[in-house]
Amino acid sequence: MKTLLFPYSFKMWGWCILTIGVAFGIYAMVADYGNSLVNNIAIIGTVIGAMFVTCSQEKIEDEMVRQLRLNSLLVALYISYAVLIVCSLFVYGLDFLYVMIYNMFTILFIFMIVFRYRMWHLNKEMKDEEQD
Repeated sequence: MKTLLFPYSFKMWGWCILTIGVAFGIYAMVADYGNSLVNNIAIIGTVIGAMFVTCSQEKIEDEMVRQLRLNSLLVALYISYAVLIVCSLFVYGLDFLYVMIYNMFTILFIFMIVFRYRMWHLNKEMKDEEQD
């Protein structure tokens, strides 16, 4: 079966790009710096970096990892849209624009957290089985 995932080597580059993008984003927020170049670097760097990290193959990409990836993506989707629905009920005006801006990234970050936790848990279980 053909996979649409990036090669494993993209993960390292993704973390580098993601770090730069997030750093520019934090700088733009803290300094209240509305330069479009800084904003574009922050948004594009964060999205591309997060996509490389989340959509790169693991060292061992088997059926179990694919199932974990799919389930983690669904959990991230559910959480992201639940937060969006709650925010649409309680946040109005310009603040809702900020919610929408941050919501561009939430599904990727939630997926990273859930998938990494589940992979850690799976590796821990496998290690425990080997010791028995």
